[in-house]
Amino acid sequence: MESGSDASYISEELSTQDGDEKSPGEAASVLKTGQEDSALPDTQLQREERPTSTCSSSDVVEEVVKTMQHFMEKFSMDLSTVTQAFLKNTGEVETTSYFLQTGQRLDGYPIWNREDDLGLQKDDECVRSKLIAKFGAENVAKRVAFRKS
Repeated sequence: MESGSDASYISEELSTQDGDEKSPGEAASVLKTGQEDSALPDTQLQREERPTSTCSSSDVVEEVVKTMQHFMEKFSMDLSTVTQAFLKNTGEVETTSYFLQTGQRLDGYPIWNREDDLGLQKDDECVRSKLIAKFGAENVAKRVAFRKS
């Protein structure tokens, strides 16, 4: 079931990306309206920043989609398998590529699983120490940052 939702999520991201690219005219009219209303300078600033951040997030989504499509072709795997590989390898491209090719992580540590992620969420030093022993301190720090993003 998770694999279907992963594919749906990517499809939704692609749809959102397409929607963002079709809205510059709307964004321009919003900016124009915001500039005419000098009583709300904070709102105007937010409106001006919005198209810039949307553009850069579209670029990131486009790059991720291209990388995933490349891995699907290179390793003859479906979207769900490639998505799961990225999730298990903290979203790292080189590590995921190596994992898809060999079934192992590049650094020799095991891949992350749901139980490990649940342990990571606990505020328990004993559990954290076990995860550090299993994955290494650097990988635990990367995983925490990955899960927050």
